[in-house]
Amino acid sequence: MIVKPIEYPYRALQLEALLSRIKANHPNISLINQDYQWKLAGYRGEKAVDFPLSFLPDEEYFILHDLRLWDGKHFFQIDVLVLHAKYALIIEVKNIVGELYFDTDLHQMIRIKGEEKEAFPDPILQVNRLTRQLKTWLAVHHFPDIPIYPLVVFSNTKSILRLTPTQIQTFKNTLIHKEYLPELIPKLTASYQTPFLPSNEKKKLIKGLKRQHTPLDTGILHKYQVDKKDIITGIKCEGCNQFLMKKHMQHWYCTGCKQKERQLLIPNLKDYYFLFGEQITNSQLREFLQIESIYTSSRMLAKLNLKVTGTGKKTVHHLSLNLFKSEIGGN
Repeated sequence: MIVKPIEYPYRALQLEALLSRIKANHPNISLINQDYQWKLAGYRGEKAVDFPLSFLPDEEYFILHDLRLWDGKHFFQIDVLVLHAKYALIIEVKNIVGELYFDTDLHQMIRIKGEEKEAFPDPILQVNRLTRQLKTWLAVHHFPDIPIYPLVVFSNTKSILRLTPTQIQTFKNTLIHKEYLPELIPKLTASYQTPFLPSNEKKKLIKGLKRQHTPLDTGILHKYQVDKKDIITGIKCEGCNQFLMKKHMQHWYCTGCKQKERQLLIPNLKDYYFLFGEQITNSQLREFLQIESIYTSSRMLAKLNLKVTGTGKKTVHHLSLNLFKSEIGGN
């Protein structure tokens, strides 16, 4: 049973907003693009794991996606956590295309794709560290010291694992393709004899994990050293993708391709939300959307029926993620 489903990454939403409005000559645009592609690959990899996990009996296995927890010293991120009465299974998902070699002496994974060779962190080290951190988290929050099994799952069918005979014997049940999950997990379950989590403790643990989950929400502009002046303002035309829309009566009118649209406020406010946060004033709205009339912007904000704090020129309108649910991709 999925008790914490996978969600489209918040960081991906921030990166989408940034890529749609950052000036093309910004020095970090290639890094931003790269990070965005990696974030999407990770999301798609975790989505791909959901299907093989769906073969597990709902009444026995409880699945939590994307847990970010604090162990008292560091945050740590678990792609998928599967809870059973006998043990917990940490799944580190890798969505990587190519031939993958594992250097267990130097602790790195090498990907060969065509003529390219690229090094990645050792996923076994990663998942073992997550195991130690989860054990610490359980102790800090006074939960039972349940057995934890670490597993690295390759979700892409184009991942070719190249292991030596010794590595195969050592890691055959640690490095696997996603298709083997429905076969391996029941075998793991059978190998544990003692239930550590009675039903009430399991419910308490699930509730605690969800409550302690802390989404990553760092300022996207600060992370990529993007100044406010590097952000393109205005209303984006959905026809020509230029920021040339002007308000005309009840419509938005593109001075470039001449297209007319009625409902462009929410998609463009979404960019503001993921770039600058949930607080917006009338003057900030006018500046970001390039609206001249204070009365036009006031009417626009009033129609949104947002939570408001302050009065007069200090009035702050509070945007919320729910406002943009219909605009969020990946669902």
